[in-house]
Amino acid sequence: QDTYLSSRAEALRNVESTIVELGTIFNKLSEMVAEQGELAIRIDENVDETLSNVTSAQAQLLKYFNSMNSNKWLLMKVFGVLMVFLLLFVMFIV
Repeated sequence: QDTYLSSRAEALRNVESTIVELGTIFNKLSEMVAEQGELAIRIDENVDETLSNVTSAQAQLLKYFNSMNSNKWLLMKVFGVLMVFLLLFVMFIV
């Protein structure tokens, strides 16, 4: 009888120890899940910020491209005017 009671007491201590250990594991798991949630939120915010930056950069590149196109037309006009003056100069000298 005494052996039976001591073995039952030992088994209960083992169960109690296992339950405490499981509680600790679940607490750590809960902390890890919370950290992962915060990390996921930060990643989401970074993705949104990156999208905004890419959209802004695309708009700036389009502005630059349009300004380059208008500069090309300006250069072509200046070159055309210079060619006309050169032709007139050559015609009057000859």
